[in-house]
Amino acid sequence: TRIDAVRKATGTNPKGWLGPEYGESARTPNILKEAGLSYVCDWVNDEQPFPLKSGGGGMVALPVSWELDDINALWDRKVPVDRYGRLIQESFDTLYEESEVSGRMMVLNLHPWVIGQPYRIGFLDQALAHIVRRQGVWAASGSEIVDWFRANPPGSD
Repeated sequence: TRIDAVRKATGTNPKGWLGPEYGESARTPNILKEAGLSYVCDWVNDEQPFPLKSGGGGMVALPVSWELDDINALWDRKVPVDRYGRLIQESFDTLYEESEVSGRMMVLNLHPWVIGQPYRIGFLDQALAHIVRRQGVWAASGSEIVDWFRANPPGSD
């Protein structure tokens, strides 16, 4: 399986899943939970994690910024790479402002064969530098975010 391939390549068990084309069936969360995963990134409806209420009880949705997926933006929509870097920064700036009231996250799905090209990577570097310069930014993995979310469920303050 793909999960076994990741385990073999990295030496660790994957905890999250992003399906092809952000797609899943009604059965997917249950299958993934049975396989030992704890979160999915196929739901793009918010900038905050949330528990899935049906299927795969205990699973968390960790939404990806679909509009900023490099394949969606650079490959499919043909956004110029300099504009793409600004889109990341502008999106972050809005979410950063909103985070004063309620935490926000920006999950980027990036592909080395797209954004990693020598003529593109500098624009990503600039955008990420813009992000991490801001006070209070947490550059976290999906697993770290989900672990924090589980330890601090909504309404627990």
